[in-house]
Amino acid sequence: MKTTTILAAVLMPFLFAGCLGNPVEPEAKTAYVAVIVNNGDDHNGSVNYYYEADGSMIKEPLAYKRNATYRSIQMLTDRLGLVTNDEDAVLSFDILGNLLGTPKTDNLKTPRFIAATPNYIFVSNWGEETGEGEYNNSYVTVFDKSDNSYHKKLSCGSQPEGIIACKDRLFVATKEGVEVFSTLNADFIKEPAAITASTLTGNARHFAIDSLGYVWVSYANGGLLRFDPSSRIVLRELPDVPVDEKTGFIAITKNGKKVISYTNTPAATVVATDIFTGEQATLIEGNYNITALGVSPFTNDILIAHTAPGGESTLMVFNEAGLKKSEKSTGPHTGYMTFFGYYYY
Repeated sequence: MKTTTILAAVLMPFLFAGCLGNPVEPEAKTAYVAVIVNNGDDHNGSVNYYYEADGSMIKEPLAYKRNATYRSIQMLTDRLGLVTNDEDAVLSFDILGNLLGTPKTDNLKTPRFIAATPNYIFVSNWGEETGEGEYNNSYVTVFDKSDNSYHKKLSCGSQPEGIIACKDRLFVATKEGVEVFSTLNADFIKEPAAITASTLTGNARHFAIDSLGYVWVSYANGGLLRFDPSSRIVLRELPDVPVDEKTGFIAITKNGKKVISYTNTPAATVVATDIFTGEQATLIEGNYNITALGVSPFTNDILIAHTAPGGESTLMVFNEAGLKKSEKSTGPHTGYMTFFGYYYY
């Protein structure tokens, strides 16, 4: 990855028009990057950077490689947090791909997804398998963000997936519903009851925040639930919205007014749901297996990953109307994506 122009933004914020001339501030440019996580097929997880401006792809932007399954990655304000399985760990990188500190493995067991507040990092863990396909001793691992040191474990409902910090609470999607923890202090006290649905079934899976600051959560058996993160009141349930039963990935559009979801049953379909009316519109249809979804917060492009039966994956990029713009090969079993942007000169 070329870093000279990025470093120039830090080291030389002004260029001078001659030794005695007045300083001239150069025009800042922007780069928008989709970070693509490939789970891998044999402890060979990887990350790609897709540059939205020109459709270029960097296959291995991270300077440190871990021989593991790469589960997920998230932009945590000032760093990327990567979660790996097999060799269960959390790794932090700057956007140039440099490893920050050392990989953390303390109290991680089948970690899934990651979130952060200004001072702490939270990782959802399935924990030990307690029965065939059951993980009833699940928890959230908390690390101090300043030095990545282990802080504590938070017991939660089984098989936690998505995790998000919003307002003064941490929300964790589990089989029993959305578990809630206070983030007002470092004790992270669990609230007595989970947020549950009356018309939706299966695991709660992943979150998105709309333009009004309300939180949406997907359910494995289909449907979306919207709740107020301050009062925890359920505002709406939409049981007929298609959601992929394996991943439950959802995203929000740039203006925060539509939730994007997908299903592979009976065919690959990407749907936009209006947050005000609940009306649905099909954006994308095709004969392929979708394994990841993202919506750029910068361009509003819709990005999906198509994975063939052998594991070969392709990133497909569509505009907000569902018209295809480009596609790029990624790595084996693409499974997650996030976004960041930066200025350079």
